[in-house]
Amino acid sequence: MLEQDKPRDPRFIVTLIAVTIALIAAIFGANAFFITDLRESLLLNTEANLARNSLMLAEQTDRSFKAVDLVLSSVGDYVGRQGVTGSATYNQLMSTYDTFLLLKEKISGLPHVEAVTLINADGNLVNFSRAWPIPAINVADRDYFRLLKQDPNLESFISTPVRNRVTGTWNIYIARRLNDPNGGFMGLVLGAISMQYFENFFGSTVMGAGGSVAMVRDDGTLLAHFPRSERVGSKSSMAAQRALNAGGIIRETDPDDQGRRIISARMLANYPIAISVSQTEYSALAEWRRMSALLAVTLFGCCLLIAIAAFVVARWWWARDRAVHAAQGANQAKSSFLAMMSHEIRTPMNAVLGLAATLLATPLSDEQRRSIVAIHDAGDSLLDLLNDILDFSKLEAGRLSLEAIGFSPESLVENAVSIMGPRAAAKGLALKTVKESVLPAALTGDAGRIRQVLLNLVSNAIKFTESGEVALSARCLVQDQKQATIEWSVRDTGIGVASDRLNELFRDFVQADTSISRRFGGSGLGLSICKRLVEQMGGEISVVSAPNKGSTFRFSLTLPVAHEAIARGNEDLAPLFEELHHHIAKLGRPLRVLIADDNATNRLVAAKMLKEFSMQASMACDGVEALEAVTRFPYDVVLMDVRMPEMDGLQATRAIRARGGALADLPIVAFTANVFADDIAACREAGMNGFVAKPVRKKEIVAAIVRALPVAAHGGAGEQAPAGASAQPQAKEDGTPDTPVFDRTCYDTMVTELGGDTVRELVDMFRAETGRRVALLQKITGELDRGLIGREAHSLKSDAGALGLVRLSQLAAALERDAVRISGEEYAATVDRIVTAVAEGRDSLPKAAASAA
Repeated sequence: MLEQDKPRDPRFIVTLIAVTIALIAAIFGANAFFITDLRESLLLNTEANLARNSLMLAEQTDRSFKAVDLVLSSVGDYVGRQGVTGSATYNQLMSTYDTFLLLKEKISGLPHVEAVTLINADGNLVNFSRAWPIPAINVADRDYFRLLKQDPNLESFISTPVRNRVTGTWNIYIARRLNDPNGGFMGLVLGAISMQYFENFFGSTVMGAGGSVAMVRDDGTLLAHFPRSERVGSKSSMAAQRALNAGGIIRETDPDDQGRRIISARMLANYPIAISVSQTEYSALAEWRRMSALLAVTLFGCCLLIAIAAFVVARWWWARDRAVHAAQGANQAKSSFLAMMSHEIRTPMNAVLGLAATLLATPLSDEQRRSIVAIHDAGDSLLDLLNDILDFSKLEAGRLSLEAIGFSPESLVENAVSIMGPRAAAKGLALKTVKESVLPAALTGDAGRIRQVLLNLVSNAIKFTESGEVALSARCLVQDQKQATIEWSVRDTGIGVASDRLNELFRDFVQADTSISRRFGGSGLGLSICKRLVEQMGGEISVVSAPNKGSTFRFSLTLPVAHEAIARGNEDLAPLFEELHHHIAKLGRPLRVLIADDNATNRLVAAKMLKEFSMQASMACDGVEALEAVTRFPYDVVLMDVRMPEMDGLQATRAIRARGGALADLPIVAFTANVFADDIAACREAGMNGFVAKPVRKKEIVAAIVRALPVAAHGGAGEQAPAGASAQPQAKEDGTPDTPVFDRTCYDTMVTELGGDTVRELVDMFRAETGRRVALLQKITGELDRGLIGREAHSLKSDAGALGLVRLSQLAAALERDAVRISGEEYAATVDRIVTAVAEGRDSLPKAAASAA
């Protein structure tokens, strides 16, 4: 290589290689974590299914034996009533045809009972429900006869499977000893249950390939097995006993095929028999192997794309470096290089994010979905890292931040009681507040975190209290002109905690004793999180408790006094929020809400705004999903976006109303970014009950729900203008340079309503969604897809407006308005202005988020 071919500064190549390696390693690590977590999740789900299956089989098997036992008991009573005084009268009175008819009648309606037999002291059949005349059969050699004859204290016995000498079928016998009036052995009554019955029953419940069910006596004898096994009647592998000793479920190596197997066992309630249900890990992980293979191919493709992009960037930079050196245009060449590098590396990174988004569209458990979201978030973080490299700045470390806003400490207590009240009422508990002193009117602090601690403590108190009451109180310990120390306490009359366990309560994954998790559930993390939150806010948390006398949890915080009264807007919200709380309380259950919007950000915003209320929220991405959802489940209210793909909100509303019945009166509230008279009229004609103008504000969405529930109480909500419409002047929507890039007031309102953490989550989502949306708009050339342009511009307008990006929102609104008639040249120019506005907005939002935090 010639000297002039060498790069003047190799540090960038080294950095690029390091970033590429780090990016690939991060993707490998995230995928390895997801695959490992997915595998364990599937195995845990299999364990849960096996546990439910073993419980169901044990209960049914117990009922089957119990039915036979009752028949044998009634036959024994019959023997006593016939005046039997000894073996001679027993043989004489019980060998009659009437007794045969009685035995036959006893087992009618019990298809699993093969026969009922009376046997004398010599082992000969006295009567038999399956045949008349009675066959000459002797069972003195059977284990059940020998044991019951030899042991006068043994009342009943369950035999190993044996072949019936009359019918030839394989049966399991329940034998009961019959004594004469003097206590001597007179014979026994015998009930036969067909092994085929158990095999058929077990086979109908087995969990697919690799599954098996076994019935094992307490001495380890295998009584029945599916699939059929040659070991029936002999000693089992004792896997059921090992599972029972381990708490009901184990994972171990199968001695037959050396494969791993999950085993769940359950004892019968009334008999010394265990039911064992098992499945091979190989069959349980079939879906995991398929997904692992798909992820492996995807991972290889992503890494290959990243490596190719890095190689292309390196070659390009190498050539540019030589060109810059030759032309003496170092600054200009550097700028061009940085722009090219950004493009080349972002392209494969967008592929990573797109594949993660594709996985999110597949059926996943909550834990799997969180893992994929983590991959997606990691991709966003890596994009931020690339930006930092291009700008030669450091990545800012993220940490939990606390807000400092004015709030009423008394309102926090009332809010916690209103949220947890329905849960307490459902258990028959009294949930009350105790006002021990006058509290400051307003304090400055993170009300959301304090509310989180209160709700966690109250929830625990309700969970561990079976009867009595839960009391929530707040008192002012010390106050001066600058600050006040407030103590919140939660007292219950529940199970309490032993004094030697109190210090362990606030540790991770710790509960009062090992039975708590089985009885009440939970991970043992709640109190640990409360302790860390309180300590980060500079406070202390403690507990006083005694077994069976209840517990009292207290935490205290020293917070600045807010010298100004709480904002009037917050005061005005109290009656409105109270009205919604009151309506939910009257229902006696959470309010069932369906949020239908094709924009993920809008769905998240609506769900977060309604989080403080007792609501059960479901999501739909378009009108088709919304229509299907309301026909399957009785919702109390639907929040319906007007513009959606496949089927828009107006079409979906008309289809819902056309179904009639309860759907004809289902409250439907429109989400609309257009609040002109024609738009309002179209929503009203479609059958909607209310309107909320975008960008959505908490007060307006709550007010719209209150007006719509029920319609008769508020009268024609559909006649009103959209909530929030008056607060949104109709701008010219041209996004001129005079229009501000960022409206801090709008952003601060969002932070106040949703909290800093939620808004930062929305900002991250906005970045990912906007990048995808702008790239899609840039790809539209030639014959314009005007419907697609209108939908994407509509969503971009809504997202940008919610975060206060005024210029971007107005440019998107103009594009939405002109989509039906815009020319190709005008479209390209508008998209260029939107790209510039997006870049300006992305630069503004992190600064706003940092300062707001």
